[in-house]
Amino acid sequence: MPQARRRDYQRAQCVALSKVNISCREISTIIGISKSSVQRALKQCEETGEFQDRPRAGRPKKLNERNIRMLKRLVQKGERYSAGEIAIKLNDTLNSPVTSRIIINYLHQCGYEYKTKITKPFLNKNVKKNRLNWCLDYSNWTINQWKNIIFSDETCVYVIKHKNKTKIWRTKDERWKESCMHVAAAGGGGRVNFYGTITSEGTGCFRIYNENTNSDVYCDILDNYLIPTVQLYQMENNYFYHHDNSKYHLSKQTQMKFHELGVKVLKWPSKSPDLNPIESLWTVIDNKLKSKSLSSVKELIEALSKAWLSIIPQLCQKLVFSMPHRIQKCIAVNGKYIDY
Repeated sequence: MPQARRRDYQRAQCVALSKVNISCREISTIIGISKSSVQRALKQCEETGEFQDRPRAGRPKKLNERNIRMLKRLVQKGERYSAGEIAIKLNDTLNSPVTSRIIINYLHQCGYEYKTKITKPFLNKNVKKNRLNWCLDYSNWTINQWKNIIFSDETCVYVIKHKNKTKIWRTKDERWKESCMHVAAAGGGGRVNFYGTITSEGTGCFRIYNENTNSDVYCDILDNYLIPTVQLYQMENNYFYHHDNSKYHLSKQTQMKFHELGVKVLKWPSKSPDLNPIESLWTVIDNKLKSKSLSSVKELIEALSKAWLSIIPQLCQKLVFSMPHRIQKCIAVNGKYIDY
């Protein structure tokens, strides 16, 4: 029985025994508590009519409601101050100064979390307007229409990532263990470029290559990786191809290749990776690679290939079918970023 409930039960016993004319000394012996505790219990019940503990004032709060409102304003400012900076600014208005630890506790109580800023491309007014107009143009598309789209993207993958965002549990003594270190290497220990496509039925053909992507490389990809994907999913008669607005995607050479292959290209707004469903797969791939201890480009290529081939068709379908929802969310925020 919890301590608080046990005390309530003992007080109730004291009152019940007292009502049958048993003395405080005898009650203390029966229940197993001191005589003074029995007397306090009887007095409390007589004064309040309750067995429960009286409400306790507790330690005075460091910040009142006004201070908390000011705290929220400081956090929500464009500068997004750290806890230490907020404490310094807030202490100018307080009689009793607070530490950054207290600020952190209050921020947690207010629902704030300390997170790394999300990286997004800069959107000016024209870009937002173009995103909104594109979403309005395609807002009536059905799932069946999105089934006819082949989504593509390219990304660069490093053997060892430049930024260490991995967090682990370790003891103080394990600090210098290799398993507890993020080992940095010049140039990331090597890198490869990756091209992939998805449809609502699954992943398409992919290419891993070392050279920088230009129009020549991209046209070769279209010949040898896009067309086999079209044939794999029997989409020859009715499909659109999606890619972003990179320079080599829009070059004359690439446009001629599309004309030669008879590829219809889906119009796409610039700086809109959040609208592209295949972008969500890079996080999946990255998480799969994190569990691997890679030390060479060869190992990276092998792990990357396995990670791509392990993606299930149901995930691709879920991502492609999310297009109407992405579009509606973008319309709702007038072309600004959406949480994808």
